[in-house]
Amino acid sequence: MREKKLDKKLLVAILALIILTAGFGIAKYAETGGGTVRVDRIEFVTNDGYEMSAKMYIPDNATPETPAPGILGLPGGNASLENLSGVCIELARRGYVVMAVDPYTIGRSDVVTRPDVGSRGAMAYLKELAFVDETRMGAVGHSAGSGRAKYAVTTGDDAAQVAEGMKAVMYLGAGTFNLEGINMGVFIGSWDNTYGQGKSSPRDIATAAPFTEQLGVSEIEMGNWYGNTEDGTGRILYTGNSGHATALVLKTPILDTVAFFEKALAPALLQAEGTIYGVKELGTSLAMVGALMMLFPMISFLLERRFFQSIKRPMPEPVSGVNAPFLFYFIMPAIINTLICKWAIYNGQTILGHVKNILRINNTNGFVFWFGCSALLTVVILAIRFKWDKNINKERILTHAKTTWPNFFKSLLLGFLAVLVVYGLVQAGETFFGLSPRLWKVQINVLNDTRWGLFLTYFPLYLLFFGIFNFSQTIGLKLRNQSEGRFTFLVWLSSTIPAAAFLIFTYGKLFLTGYTAITNVQMSRANSTLLNCILTYLITCKVTTYCYKKTGGFHTGAVINAVIMTWVAVATDLITVIG
Repeated sequence: MREKKLDKKLLVAILALIILTAGFGIAKYAETGGGTVRVDRIEFVTNDGYEMSAKMYIPDNATPETPAPGILGLPGGNASLENLSGVCIELARRGYVVMAVDPYTIGRSDVVTRPDVGSRGAMAYLKELAFVDETRMGAVGHSAGSGRAKYAVTTGDDAAQVAEGMKAVMYLGAGTFNLEGINMGVFIGSWDNTYGQGKSSPRDIATAAPFTEQLGVSEIEMGNWYGNTEDGTGRILYTGNSGHATALVLKTPILDTVAFFEKALAPALLQAEGTIYGVKELGTSLAMVGALMMLFPMISFLLERRFFQSIKRPMPEPVSGVNAPFLFYFIMPAIINTLICKWAIYNGQTILGHVKNILRINNTNGFVFWFGCSALLTVVILAIRFKWDKNINKERILTHAKTTWPNFFKSLLLGFLAVLVVYGLVQAGETFFGLSPRLWKVQINVLNDTRWGLFLTYFPLYLLFFGIFNFSQTIGLKLRNQSEGRFTFLVWLSSTIPAAAFLIFTYGKLFLTGYTAITNVQMSRANSTLLNCILTYLITCKVTTYCYKKTGGFHTGAVINAVIMTWVAVATDLITVIG
């Protein structure tokens, strides 16, 4: 029997490695345009004297003898350079040199205060490369990256004077025609709920005053050029069936961006049909699946070591003979969580942001605060049931919660060791393929020294919250007489109801009225948080049920989930500058 278990673990581990390697290989093929583009992950020092992290996309046609137009890619808000990979891949395949960067405070770039967050230093670096034509330069930015792109192509404190050699700038999901002397394009999706610069605004962008007044027309013909691209007065407004975040993964905005630069900067120098960026998205998603799959044979392997045997205990009996666990621990918290979701994410950013010397991950604070509110709600419901539910076996519920200090530290060690193997695979992917596993907005990235320090700051909070959640999700529920898959699905469903319900509410309001529930930056952060929540819960809920089945307790699963969620939270997000 033991040999069969070992064989199964080994089989899963081998399959995970195959999926991981295949995923990275597929993604690398797409990122390099099938071998026509060289892609390098680099670090450089800007003229400000600070280090910046970037990824270079250098097509075959770009040489010192035949320099190619250069385009700087600037991600939005708290996003890393990988979020712009779709745009970068398609532009590079057509002969443009593209450099995507982590702005200051994001990803692996230095944490420093600068109004342009390093975009001008990055543009200066790009212009100086021998294979880049410094007379034909442009920039593209998504969301808050549009403001960064404006800085990149201008000079002066007011960012109003276009710099020499700058010919085109494209804004995705935000911005207006706010510069003179440079060709400008703007894409605003019909589902883009951050449009309006802080105010609820109609969805009909074609008649929106910020655009019509600048062009001197009553209604803009979408996709139609105004002005002359030869003298830098070209203006074009695009739209399509996309939202704010999806502007980076849907074909329409990406191909509109390509078309803009082909007209406003320089014609394509390489022939490229269709798109290939989606293949990279598929590849990195497979790599993430492969990396996370490795968790489960590692957990099983470690639990069979003599040192960790004491963690395991018999599967506990249900604490109640009625169906109260599902009602009280799944449905009720989910409904109330949905109601507090908007308030918690919106205000948590500000409330926790005051703890500047400790909680320094900007966007994560809104999620942590909501997580904390959810944990408090769970504790209240547990306390109510513990006091008034006559069907509950109080001795069993207390037994379920207890562990010894030695076993707690063993769970802690096991969790870190299991995730460390996944981290090693991610680092190997970075070393051999120049890529990190990514599923749309969720990326498990290699941490630098600054990020490791912040990991240790946030980990205790996530461990506390996941301890509460995993306890409430497993208490009174047995796996022996029901499918583990069904149990996992129920846990995932109840965990994601608040996030899903909130997204349905916000996009439903946008669809019916043309107005957004939360505006501008707050909406973007809420959407980002909740979309990430739904995606990451796919793995954390599986860990919860798998570890519960293996150990009869919730502690090991809580540790592993806390490590994973903290890693994802601190890997790339914007760090608040101190001082």
